[in-house]
This record gives sequence, structure tokens and C-alpha cells, in this order.
Amino acid sequence: KQFARQFVDRRDKLMPRNVDELHSLLAEVMVRNRRSTVGLQFTRRWARTERVVPTPAECELYDAVTRFVRGQLQAAGGRGPLSRIALIMLQMALGSSSQAAARTLEHMSEHEKLQEPERSALTALAAAARRQTESSKVDRLLRLLDEFRDKLVIFTQFRATQELLCERLRQAGHELAVFHGGLTRMEKEAAIERFRGPARLLVCTESGSEGRNLQFAHGVCNFDLPWNPMKIEQRIGRLSRIGQTHDVYVFNLVAAGTAEAAVLHLLEAKLSMFELVIGEIDMILGNLDDEREFQDVVADLWAESADTDDFTRGMNELGDRLVAAKAAYLQQRAHDERLFADRFTPEG
Repeated sequence: KQFARQFVDRRDKLMPRNVDELHSLLAEVMVRNRRSTVGLQFTRRWARTERVVPTPAECELYDAVTRFVRGQLQAAGGRGPLSRIALIMLQMALGSSSQAAARTLEHMSEHEKLQEPERSALTALAAAARRQTESSKVDRLLRLLDEFRDKLVIFTQFRATQELLCERLRQAGHELAVFHGGLTRMEKEAAIERFRGPARLLVCTESGSEGRNLQFAHGVCNFDLPWNPMKIEQRIGRLSRIGQTHDVYVFNLVAAGTAEAAVLHLLEAKLSMFELVIGEIDMILGNLDDEREFQDVVADLWAESADTDDFTRGMNELGDRLVAAKAAYLQQRAHDERLFADRFTPEG
């Protein structure tokens, strides 16, 4: 209260009073290092979304699994043997590849407490997913590799998708390295060295990539998209970081009509995610005034939606909240600039 009385304007809480005295006090405890003052310059990011039109068979599988997921969520609220987390993960696997969906469905069908109708449904869906050998997203990736000739890190959330990618890429004659959390430390180091050397591609899972600096490469492909923008940022941050001397190219592969397509549209249209500076996404999401993680907000919208149109309406409302959160962040940043400017920097 004493601080507010002394340094905060009563009429405008964002305007300080007694600025010189406030600066004097802050100077005793604060040093402000900005990128411009310490000579840190990040290269640009260029993002391109590849919106893939799925085949009729892929659409049929996606719709069938989605109906099952929504039916289970709305009937039992995700409190039965098929937990909410497992059902949402199934939906994410479906957006990644049919092979990832098949493996997830098979794993879920083995739950010992399942009732026979649910087990039969899961088994039938898994068989349908196994029969789906085509992948429009892989086909688009192969065409993309003809355009982008530099080293490329290809990210996926699922080992089954990683295995599919490795098989198809090797068949197409591409040199690649494989990286995931199941490798030993020595195997991981060998994979990175292979990618640094003869391999043009690194097919990588998120758990495998944590803590790795890959700034010797200049391209990232999100073969599938997490529903959490912070995870997407972490992927890009493996390359777009201090020490990167080239612009970084980000390619996002999404199938039209999927939950991932809706999430990506939200992040691009409302948040302009790929134009933000490192660290800004976290600041904006912190202004959402929601205790849940962003992924959980999206998952709740998906679980509570009656159909795709209902989900789209919910995502549009979330988009409006993101726009407001971004505006609040920009206002805070402008206020900080007015208050601090170049004070408290080593030269200031």
C-alpha cells in the first residue's frame, strides 16, 4: 500500500508517480540486459503451412475414430477405463498418422476393465487404421523435400509415425538420422553426428529432442502439431536460438478438417505465433486468465463439442480471448518501455 501511494498514479494504475525516485531505488537492485545492448541478434523465421487434403479413406477413418472419441467423452466424461487423457491422446495420434492411431487403438483395446462393446469398437477401428496404408501428409512431405534442399528436422509426437516416416523416406532414397527418447546416450550422440554429417534429415520425437542444440540446420517440419503452442515453440527453438546464423524455415503439415488444422489456424490468425520473439508466447498465454494449460483448454473444447462446427465456434471464442491477451501483453510491453526505456542497462 505504501508503494502504491508513493509511486502509482491514482487515476491510472499503469502510470508511475515520482519516477526519478523510483528509478533511483530500482537502480540499486536491477540490471536490465536487452538483446540490443548485449549484441544478440536472432535470425528471422519463415513459416509456411502445408494444408493437405486427405483422401476419402483417410476422411472416413478420421470421422469414425472422432465419433468414437466424442461418444466416449460425452457418455462417461472420460472417467471410465478409457480415460479422458487417453481419448484425447487418441485424437492427437489420429491427426498424426493412421499408424499412430492404430497403435494407440490397439493399446487401448487391451485394457482389462473394458466392456465388450468398447473393446470390439476399438479392435474394429484399429483394424481399419491398419488397412489405411496411404498417407497424404507423407506424400506432401516428399514433395516438400524436393523444394527444400537443406538439412531438415522433422518432428512428430508418436513413435509409430516416426517409424512410418523413416520407412517412406528411406524408400525415397533420403539419408536420415533417427532420434527418440528410447536411445542410449551414445546412440543419441551418434544420431546427432550423423545428422551433422551425411544425413540430410533428422526424424525426431519431442522427448528425444529436449536440450539439443541443432542450430547447424535451418529447417523444421512439424509433421504433426501439438495442441500446446509452447511445445511447438520448443521444437522451433532447437534451431532458432543463439548461434543460429541463417534464417529458419518452419513447415507445418496439417490435414484439412482436423483438430490440428483448427489449432494451427488459431495460432496463425489470432496469435501470429511464428512472428513472435522467443518468450513472448508464454507471456501472452499468461494473460489468458485461465488456470488450465492451453492444451487442456483446447482438449476441453474438443470434448464438450457436439460436432466439428461446435468445436469451430468454441475455437473462435478462444481466438478472441487470445487477441485480447496479446493486446494486453503489447500494452504491458509498451508500458515497460515508457517506464524503463534504456535505464538499468550496462550502458544506461
